[in-house]
Amino acid sequence: MTAFIDVEDLHELDPFVLWDHFEAKEIIRTTGLDYHGHSGVDAISYPVTGRLRHLDSSGNHVTLNSGDIHVMTSGNGIIHKDTMTPQDGRVESFSLWTALPAGHKEMVDASSTNVSSHHIPLVEEVDSATKVLIGNYKGSVSPIKYSIPVTYLDIIIAPYGVWHFQPDKSQTTGFVYIRSGRAYIGGNQLHPHQMGTLTPSSLPLEIRTGSIGTRLFVSLGEPLHQPLISSGCSVHSSAVNMSLGTENIKRLMAAKRMSGL
Repeated sequence: MTAFIDVEDLHELDPFVLWDHFEAKEIIRTTGLDYHGHSGVDAISYPVTGRLRHLDSSGNHVTLNSGDIHVMTSGNGIIHKDTMTPQDGRVESFSLWTALPAGHKEMVDASSTNVSSHHIPLVEEVDSATKVLIGNYKGSVSPIKYSIPVTYLDIIIAPYGVWHFQPDKSQTTGFVYIRSGRAYIGGNQLHPHQMGTLTPSSLPLEIRTGSIGTRLFVSLGEPLHQPLISSGCSVHSSAVNMSLGTENIKRLMAAKRMSGL
């Protein structure tokens, strides 16, 4: 597991508060995390190799196939359990968290949404193919209704290719993550499992490849410009809301233990 975005970097990457790449090989049985809790964030799960079984306290029980998307709005508190089933001995998935807007939206009741891969738009161009996980890309819009303005793209670029995108003017924060291959952005070269934080800007984004093709992610968002207090598993705009979320998670965990007796 490779987790990015440290607590001290939260304001630099506002509204993004976590990016996680989970990958394991030679797996012969299911793997994952038992019940645990979050509050104050939207969490996007995206399995790309293997199946992801998700159960949570909002009543959402689903098995995601490779390429499906799951969005969990933790709000005032949720507990969940995620288990991955390997495909040919491998599992791989990505998690992206964003903070929720301060106030009522930060403390809404928890909920979950699932979208199958065949409902997610794929934009094919001369040098690239772009899967629109969240937001829109060149007129193609994801069916997922997200809490804040965000663009989240899964992109494949051919060798010696160019990918070009003019983001929404308000989405000035973002990063690029290389899954495989190499990419060139603004004179910088990125290699597999490297994240490149983009300079805050509304200018067009251009990514080039060399002699090998590249698969990468681009995440762009509109900053919330609010305090971001993190406990590691939750993010809130105030200590009061953090305390309320933490207490609610404790109650949910206690109820889960009681129901298992």
